[in-house]
Parts: sequence; C-alpha cells; structure tokens
Amino acid sequence: MARITLNIPDNLYRLMRKYKEINWSEIARRAIVRKILSLKACDEGLNREEFSLLLEIMGETGEVKQYPIEEELHFLKLIRERERKRMEFLKELERK
Repeated sequence: MARITLNIPDNLYRLMRKYKEINWSEIARRAIVRKILSLKACDEGLNREEFSLLLEIMGETGEVKQYPIEEELHFLKLIRERERKRMEFLKELERK
C-alpha cells in the first residue's frame, strides 16, 4: 500500500492530538476516496465495485443491483438517447 504525507497547520495538529482515539489516517483516506470517486463518477462513471465503495464511505446501506446484460444495454441506450436530446436542446439554446 502506498503512503502519502500531509502537511497541516500546527494549530490543527494540536487539536488533532487532543483526540488520540480518532484514526486520522482513516479519516483522510475516506475523504480522499470520496473525492476521487465523486470526480470519477462525473467524468466517466463508476463500476459496481467503486459505486459500492462510495456508498460505504458515505454511510449508505444497500446493495448495487446487478441486471442482465440485455437490460444494461437497454439502459445505456436510453441514457445515450437522453444525452443526445439534451445536447440538441443546448445547441438550440446557443443559436437563440
């Protein structure tokens, strides 16, 4: 597992030392995971494993439902069609 070093202000470090029972590395790790998965979700989407991890980090419960490939392809077609219509609408707004 890789390691990183964080620089934090001295006054923040003093406050953190008051709460030694808190695993600050875990807090930082969860914040990084939440941020990177949120960014990835916006850019290219998440796979099931990543989505499940994001739900876990956010404290949500439940499982990610898996659909047969035919249904997934149908959902993808609907999403693409909706995006195509959205882009046409935006282009039309630009023309006005």
